[in-house]
Amino acid sequence: MKFKILINGYTVSENIEIKMNNDFIKMLDKSIEHIKKNKKKYMTLVILIALTVNLSCINAFAVAPGAAAIDAAGQKILDLVRKVGYWIGVILCSKDVLKHCMRGHLDSIGSVIAMYGMSFGALYFLPWLFDLIKNIFG
Repeated sequence: MKFKILINGYTVSENIEIKMNNDFIKMLDKSIEHIKKNKKKYMTLVILIALTVNLSCINAFAVAPGAAAIDAAGQKILDLVRKVGYWIGVILCSKDVLKHCMRGHLDSIGSVIAMYGMSFGALYFLPWLFDLIKNIFG
């Protein structure tokens, strides 16, 4: 003869399984609420991850000997940063220009464009400047 212990009409093993499922559902609800509260941060994170997925090609630089491998890897990373910087600059500059237009601040649009243009230009100017200094003193 077998005896089963019942808790709220369920066997002990069924009760444990129901409790674990309820705990899991509570944890999921809590996670979903956290994502809803921080939607912008999670969207930014997803976009950054999507933009940097291309970094997986870095392992191909082991073929180049010595410092050439570092230069090749650095150039690939710099190219990727420039591409990402280009699109981030275009999107954010457009957003800020539209925001200034909607608020009626038409006189500040030029400074917004100049700011983003100079920020993007720095991605090309700094490597050129460093190469110039290296050639002068090298």
